[in-house]
Amino acid sequence: MGCSATTFILVALFGSSSWMGTNSVWMQLPLLTSELPEHWNLPSYLAGVVQIACIVPLIYTILHKGVKSFTIPTPPLIIALLSLACCCQLGLAFFWNNYSEVFGASRSWPLYSLLFGLAIVNAMSNVLFMPFMAQFHPAYLNAYFVGMGLSSLMPSLLSLAQGTSNFKCDDNGVAERFPPNFSVSIFFFIIFTFTCVALIAFIILYRSGAHNHSANSNRRTTKEPNEGTPLKKKLVTTSSAPDENDDDETPIDIHETGAPAIDGIVSELDETYRETDRVEFREAWNSERSSICHDSEPHSVDYITGVKFTFLLFTTALVNAQMNGIITSVQSYAALPYSQATYHFAVTLSNVVSPLSSFLPFFVSVRSIPVLAVLTACSSAVTAFIVYLAALSPNLIFNSVTAGSALSIGGSLVAAGLHSYLRVVFASLLREGHQSESRLFWCGVFIQIGSFVGSAVMFPLVNIAHLFTSAPQCRSIST
Repeated sequence: MGCSATTFILVALFGSSSWMGTNSVWMQLPLLTSELPEHWNLPSYLAGVVQIACIVPLIYTILHKGVKSFTIPTPPLIIALLSLACCCQLGLAFFWNNYSEVFGASRSWPLYSLLFGLAIVNAMSNVLFMPFMAQFHPAYLNAYFVGMGLSSLMPSLLSLAQGTSNFKCDDNGVAERFPPNFSVSIFFFIIFTFTCVALIAFIILYRSGAHNHSANSNRRTTKEPNEGTPLKKKLVTTSSAPDENDDDETPIDIHETGAPAIDGIVSELDETYRETDRVEFREAWNSERSSICHDSEPHSVDYITGVKFTFLLFTTALVNAQMNGIITSVQSYAALPYSQATYHFAVTLSNVVSPLSSFLPFFVSVRSIPVLAVLTACSSAVTAFIVYLAALSPNLIFNSVTAGSALSIGGSLVAAGLHSYLRVVFASLLREGHQSESRLFWCGVFIQIGSFVGSAVMFPLVNIAHLFTSAPQCRSIST
């Protein structure tokens, strides 16, 4: 089974459902805070709702890995979750502005409840959707991350078209907001439509059988590629060559996990068959590729085990802590002192760069751990610079709007590009081997861990310690 552009698009649409629900609510905060009784305390309550929802994937992880008898078919569970997201998104379109008195105070409990449902779906996507992608051709993993980028890009562009943050300053220096081009209800209904499209895309994807790539590969002989990963290739050419009809051969459990299991298999690889089968494998591999699957020539054996495996999981958590926790918490402080336009360009262009960077591993794939360590250090340095700009607020770097605006936007774009590229590369490397589904599961777990830790660290610094100071929306600043 080769790759197809149609399947690539379907996977990207499916991936766009990963965090679209939560992102859509964040994009409406300027309007929500002006109409709901919590006002600017609302983001803190919503952040708490999202963090509580993160307990659900933790429970799922414990049951999935700790209780062997606990098994839920993945595709029906994904369909159920996406259906829940559609229902919650439709509910937001009608009930987002409803509130009532709870424990003596007015609370927007319909918004809390519906966001909680969306957050469960979004948090579960890291530990459920991503491992499911192990059953597809490796090229489609990049498509999934493109979709993850679209999950923030589409609400952002829609918010810009809505004009949620447009305002003018009166003679007294007070910001007066313009009415939006369309209402919050219409915004949520459009996102509901996008979510339904993602659900339909997954159903078509599942019915097409494209997810049976790994299963089909496991049934092939030594002359056919198996899963397109180095470990799989060698396992097939060595274990199957002596006797292709051996009924006593023990199948490999795709759900087994742990580096020792991989090391044990690696130690049993028979060198006798490697050189003779390499040419046959290359011919079979080349005959399978299609126009969008430009995989590189099979490289030498490079197993991701032990320290490398631990490094990839740690850096996955680190990159996502910066991407989903740190930068999102301080980006407004780093950009708004220079202008509202600076903030919008930083957010919107970052959301454009993110999915585009997910395509880059098709052309530039880095496997060297030292190089990846250097790139991670560079992304961390850029993140630290953005935090530095935020810490300067309301003051300006170099006391210049022009220089500060360029540095703020440029830093955001570089950070978004590096983080998105590294996230795809880490997941691609972790996917390699006969344990690809389990490894992608742990990759999703550490994405969730990193995002949670980043948010948990920044929340008290921003909202309790008040280390960052907002700049006034209307002021005269010299360039």
